[in-house]
Amino acid sequence: MRLNLPFRRFWRYLALTWTLLAMFTPSTFAQSDSPTGGVGLGLKATDEGRILIEFVAPGGPGERAGLRVGDQLVRVGERSVADLGGSQLVDAIRGPVGSKVVLTYLRAGGAPQSATVLRAPLGSRGPVVPESATPPPLPLPLPSGAAGKPTSPGAPGKKSGSLRFTQQSLRDPAAQNVVAVNFLLPQGWKYQGQIVWLPNYSVLANLRLRLEDTNSATAIDWLPTQHFSYTDQLPGLVQPGANWMGAILAAPITDPAQFVEAFWGPQTLSHLRNLRPSAQEEFPGIAREAVAQNPGWHARAFRLRYTFDQAGRPWEQDVYFTLAYAPVNAGIAMWNVQRAFTCSGPRGTLDASVGLLKAVISNTSFSGEWLATYGVVQQLRRQGLQQQMADTAAFGQQLQQYNAHIQRLGQQMHEERMKSFDRIAESQREYLGGVETYTDPYQRMGIYVPAGYREHWVNEKGEILLADQVGFNPNVGDVHDWRKMERRDPMKQ
Repeated sequence: MRLNLPFRRFWRYLALTWTLLAMFTPSTFAQSDSPTGGVGLGLKATDEGRILIEFVAPGGPGERAGLRVGDQLVRVGERSVADLGGSQLVDAIRGPVGSKVVLTYLRAGGAPQSATVLRAPLGSRGPVVPESATPPPLPLPLPSGAAGKPTSPGAPGKKSGSLRFTQQSLRDPAAQNVVAVNFLLPQGWKYQGQIVWLPNYSVLANLRLRLEDTNSATAIDWLPTQHFSYTDQLPGLVQPGANWMGAILAAPITDPAQFVEAFWGPQTLSHLRNLRPSAQEEFPGIAREAVAQNPGWHARAFRLRYTFDQAGRPWEQDVYFTLAYAPVNAGIAMWNVQRAFTCSGPRGTLDASVGLLKAVISNTSFSGEWLATYGVVQQLRRQGLQQQMADTAAFGQQLQQYNAHIQRLGQQMHEERMKSFDRIAESQREYLGGVETYTDPYQRMGIYVPAGYREHWVNEKGEILLADQVGFNPNVGDVHDWRKMERRDPMKQ
């Protein structure tokens, strides 16, 4: 390929890899007004100058035409790819929506084959939420939502002024059905959630979990997160909003309200579009913890409150998230969003139940076994096995081979998390207003509970019972072994 000198240097820095996902990914991008269309392929160049198909959008034009990952592209129409520069290749593949382009390719060293591809609309030019795309095939189909029934309003020995939580788990069918997330569910609440895998992104999975009070409709929702990168040295090659080396190509955004509008506004938080937050708060301790293991990075952690009317009722929603930024290196800006969730409900309910909401959020965690599985999938991705990951049988077989390793690594992660609990709790101290820390005598781990209760009990099932009556004992008339939890001050550990 013919490259100008500045791009040659940048090409070597990227290890000769680039991606053109913006040509069309169904469902991922909002439809634009542009009449230009693409074919739904990601391409990369090898050291020898070959152009290989690195990604085929599920259900996209390229897949429907029979193209596969690993095919070598040799001609676009009547033009050889060897005669096309980077931007020229993009322009040659693109064309009016509904028009056709003939792509000639080699597969596994065989004879040249041709595929006639019908161009489809290009995507939007802003940051997008990739988890909304149709997930690739996985060992088991992702559920539409694993719903949990509301907990029973009754509790053993329940008195007025008491509060009960039950231990709940969310399993991941795509990861051998292991427990992925553990969380505490307040009585009278229900939940629905799933893990969405994104094998073509560096953030390989997103937690989509919703907890909702069946009485007040107050809810907690976990938001999708992703990595971003940006450079101005790829003019015409990769469009903003595209998947560029596993990250979304987007210029860094420092204004938190602008980020909500650009990233979550198109889909996940569409009801907040064109709204400005009525209040904003920052948490420096959370920001420091977010980049503690990344020298040179800086971060900001936010809470934005939005007020609006929903179904004729005054409503409010708090959006919590952290934006982290790496130092600019070789003209590349890397940044990400993490620790993102929202709390919403009728106006006035969020401040009134701040302790309960923050306790639930803080106790929600990924299991060690699932984190170990995630780590193995990361290794497979680095080894270039995206195609195997997208294949149902191969993905399951790969995870099965690593089963013993996953279990050992999971136990190690569990132990490390126990050791780091106090450090994390200290960094979140300013954020966890209305929350106190106690020790679970069964698991010897810290638990966050709403402040203001005098008695704090837990049983062998992990259920937690809080009461404001001194001397309250849930063991009276109950078959479970309730034990008292002791107050834990992470600042004195």
